[in-house]
Amino acid sequence: MKKRTRGPVVCCMIIVILLCLGYLGLALYYRTGFAVNTWINGVYCTGRSVQEVNAQLLERTEAPDHFTIVGYDRMGSDSTETSWTVSMESLHRTLDYEAGLNRYLTSQNSWFWVGNLLPHREHRLEAAVSFEETVLQEFWEEIAEGFRKEEDYRIEYDDSVGYTLYDGLHHRLDEKKAYEAVRSAILMGESSVSLIDAGCYYDVPFTGEQERMARLWEQIRHFQENGPLYDFGDGAGRPDEAQMAAFLQKGEQPGGLPVQDEAGCFVLEPDCAADWIREMAAIHDTYGKEWAFQSTRGDIVHVQGVTYGTTINQKRETVWLQGYLEQLAAWENGLDSDLAETQGAKPEGSEEVRIPEYTRDAYHRGSADLGKTYIEVDLGIQKLYYYVDGELALETDVVSGNARRRMSTPEGVNYVYNKQKNRTLRGPGYATPVKFWMPVKGAIGLHDADWRSEFGGDIYKTDGSHGCVNLPPEVAKELYDSVEIGTPVVMFYGEDPEETQTDQKTK
Repeated sequence: MKKRTRGPVVCCMIIVILLCLGYLGLALYYRTGFAVNTWINGVYCTGRSVQEVNAQLLERTEAPDHFTIVGYDRMGSDSTETSWTVSMESLHRTLDYEAGLNRYLTSQNSWFWVGNLLPHREHRLEAAVSFEETVLQEFWEEIAEGFRKEEDYRIEYDDSVGYTLYDGLHHRLDEKKAYEAVRSAILMGESSVSLIDAGCYYDVPFTGEQERMARLWEQIRHFQENGPLYDFGDGAGRPDEAQMAAFLQKGEQPGGLPVQDEAGCFVLEPDCAADWIREMAAIHDTYGKEWAFQSTRGDIVHVQGVTYGTTINQKRETVWLQGYLEQLAAWENGLDSDLAETQGAKPEGSEEVRIPEYTRDAYHRGSADLGKTYIEVDLGIQKLYYYVDGELALETDVVSGNARRRMSTPEGVNYVYNKQKNRTLRGPGYATPVKFWMPVKGAIGLHDADWRSEFGGDIYKTDGSHGCVNLPPEVAKELYDSVEIGTPVVMFYGEDPEETQTDQKTK
């Protein structure tokens, strides 16, 4: 009976011994490797070496290619947010998990590996970052250089740009703090850092004189930025800051600061409004100019303006501009409450587009071209084209002035200045009734010619009109019904006219 009870006991002892030996064996095994059920950053590490796990972790790590520094673009209260970027490759940045893996491996107790059989916990490990410090310092030097200017606050004048402000008091950079913020962000594996959010900028307090200068600058800035919003035909725009500054009288003091009267209002240069309007008229007046015209046949023809074009009313426009500038110059930045109430922040209508007054207006005021609605009469090939909003609305053959009798239709840029029905055209020895009369220059015009059975070709050379452009009756009616008074009319023979053109009265 005793022998029967020893067998199971011995078996149990053997099993226990084997389990202990197995446990001890695994404990000794896990002393040089990661314990069972070990997960780090999503990588299964059990039984793997530090080098193996490090390699797999690096493969799974998404590292930024560039590092971005966000900050102010310069010193000054008007500075704006900007950014600078450097490539991680140029910094020779490297990532490595080995030091962290070794610390983790050392910290694990291989004798208690059985605890890892419980539901596993994800372990997080950050890579150690290293980079070339001298490269970062060189890059940083370029950024910091712009913030090392003198601590001053002054207004400067240059006739090419107007008044500008040198502000060395606002948004100065704490270089040591900012560099450490950049360095720390790179070491932490970040892709960017905001020096603004990190509090790396500071302001230098105003002195009494600097505070006065700041208030004056607001007044100057307001004047320079709120010039009249003029449209001379090529789109609305204000005079630039240099021009606005030129309207102001300059003092003898350093910097040429604007002269102010007893109320603190700026004093304007004498005749400044008249001089500027004269300059604008020289640029934008189109009456009498030579036009470079893109013909339907495809070439560029140069045609002299005759009756078509604009002429600014310089006298009336000078009065308006003078009043505008005086009101703008009186804005005193709210320093005088009574003045602020009476003058307001900006002149009345400062946000409205100012169309200048004209002594001679035109259908299209642009100085670059004749617009998209016009009549083209190509006298060289005896064709008339009518364009509306850039689309060809009408095309016809015509007969112009008789070249043999030296009554050729004159070249030039004119316009339809009237429209009449059932008019009798008179001249020496003739009186011709027409149904649709569209004069463009004196007695020269466009009209129907029901006595003609043919148009175009070379008819004009021997059997042309007295100078008018004859149209087929049905075409004349269509043109008459649609064309507006003021529409430009471009008439030309091209570069090589066969006959000398002479102005004559119409038939």
